[in-house]
Amino acid sequence: MKNLRTLLSILVVSIFLLACESDDENDPVSGNCPAGKVCFKLNGADVQVNAVWYDINGQRTRIYYENGSGANYENIEIDFYGSSAGDYPIVGQNWSSGDASFQFFKANGSGGFSGSSGTIKISQKSSIISGTFTASGKDAQGNTVQVTDGVINQVPSE
Repeated sequence: MKNLRTLLSILVVSIFLLACESDDENDPVSGNCPAGKVCFKLNGADVQVNAVWYDINGQRTRIYYENGSGANYENIEIDFYGSSAGDYPIVGQNWSSGDASFQFFKANGSGGFSGSSGTIKISQKSSIISGTFTASGKDAQGNTVQVTDGVINQVPSE
């Protein structure tokens, strides 16, 4: 009877551990970023926005956020020139297959910036997109801007 209890205990613990592994696989990059959002640090300040993604002519995928109007308008466009998971280097212009771009626009204040270097790593692309990213560039005044700890967490298609 003692051996049966021991065997049963081992079986229950094994099932529990296997169930935990499945949860990790379904949420590969979230960290503290809720599902459906894009999160990052902009020069150290936390940014978290709702986003969607859509396909542009079968050649480019855009992860997009937009809010406000007029002087309060802002948007984020994260584009990768491909249609599958993988690593995409951010380049400042003249994009081609396998490249990526990052743009953060603000109508007031700095005016935002466009990334000239960094990487977008797409880990999942289906009806949702997940991945990580970093970017750097200069704002309209010529100041260096850094985007770190970027997470694209289960962003749905538009």
